[in-house]
Amino acid sequence: MYYMPKTKGPDIEKTRLIRKALARSPKGLWVREIARRTGLDKSTVSRYLGEYMKHEIEHAYPKIKGNLIRMVRSRRK
Repeated sequence: MYYMPKTKGPDIEKTRLIRKALARSPKGLWVREIARRTGLDKSTVSRYLGEYMKHEIEHAYPKIKGNLIRMVRSRRK
């Protein structure tokens, strides 16, 4: 029997879930909120955004009560 190793690269279903969450919130979401909405782990969402989807997102840093908060949103076209 031939063992086929798992291919490296993004899981299409995970990227679809992240895109869907971002599309529903044009103002942006925190990574933690994307994780909650998709059911994915926070570190998985962060890795996908940083490695596989960096060309699709933009970072926003709104000030909330004097603190800068990192949010991501879909890149505007």
